[in-house]
Amino acid sequence: MDESVYDKNRELQRKLDHFIKQARANEKKQELYETFGFEIIGASTPKQLRDLLLSQSIVRFQLLDMVLCLVDHHKDADRLFFEHDEEARLGCANKLLILDVNNDAEIIQSFIVNPMLGTEALQKYHWMINGLESSNQVKSAAFLPLLRSNQVIGAMMLLSQDPHRYQKDIGTFFLQKLSAMTAVAIENCLNQQRIKEISYQDALTQTYNRRYFDLRLKDEIARCIRWNDDLICMFLDVDHFKKINDSHGHQTGDSVLRHMVNLIKEQVRSCDIVARYGGEEFVVALPSTALHAAHEIAERLRKAICSSAIILYDKQLNISVSIGMASLRDLPVVLQQDADFICTTLLERADKALYEAKEGGRNQVVVYTNPIL
Repeated sequence: MDESVYDKNRELQRKLDHFIKQARANEKKQELYETFGFEIIGASTPKQLRDLLLSQSIVRFQLLDMVLCLVDHHKDADRLFFEHDEEARLGCANKLLILDVNNDAEIIQSFIVNPMLGTEALQKYHWMINGLESSNQVKSAAFLPLLRSNQVIGAMMLLSQDPHRYQKDIGTFFLQKLSAMTAVAIENCLNQQRIKEISYQDALTQTYNRRYFDLRLKDEIARCIRWNDDLICMFLDVDHFKKINDSHGHQTGDSVLRHMVNLIKEQVRSCDIVARYGGEEFVVALPSTALHAAHEIAERLRKAICSSAIILYDKQLNISVSIGMASLRDLPVVLQQDADFICTTLLERADKALYEAKEGGRNQVVVYTNPIL
């Protein structure tokens, strides 16, 4: 065989082997991206989606780090993603950035609608990685915009230690597919959570309902036990509420309940759980709160309600509340009991304290104490 023909065949074989190797690598890459994409679209809660995007993606795609930035069009992204979970918020610090539509308008306008790779992405969007401990190790990055209905809802920044991982001239098909599926996943997951939350709300007072409170209480108790924190359960009941309804009508009674809820929310923290437990009875869970601090909150709340009159038809209506409280730390051998037992016992104790407050003349705060046998 002619030497030149042999060399040409060998070169063609080398190129063919390279293309086959590249095709197989692309097949694996496509499978990886598609599998991950279907997983995030299937995420049933914002917590699950948060873990997939901020933790699992780093492992799956062998990244140094990853930053997710969201435009908070509905002003609820922080609450939906963290649900008052301060541990998770600290764990995601500087990795999940939430932008306010008004305050961060200039930043949002800087988002381009196509992927940007390499040093150019790092220069243009350096603020996205400034807070990361790994920022000094970043050698290449991919900026991926998140779009829904031609509207920017956020962006992702994929970070690598490999300077050749994300270069300006490489293809972005798989990255664009990932960003598209991420945008769909975020929109779907948050909308599902919003719908779910509607079923957790009391229609009259816009607080949580009993169903949601019972679910959250178990989670908060488990967390407080794990961190050796106390948790206070507080029952509140409007004094002589039946008389208010009988004398002024049920619409006035509804106004009283809404008024009281507003005052409760002013006195407690965003991480505390306020719910309507039934009728004129409300319950508040105060995680990571000492009993003496919770007692001060209860007294402030009681005084605020007493001193805040409701004006109805040019008439002044004064109300008062009775409050019963119980402490998680006062439960015997609490670590040895199951969650259902703890919740039931804590609620029963707070309810008994509320009964004592009512029987003792109303308009007062009573803390449950263990009976002397």
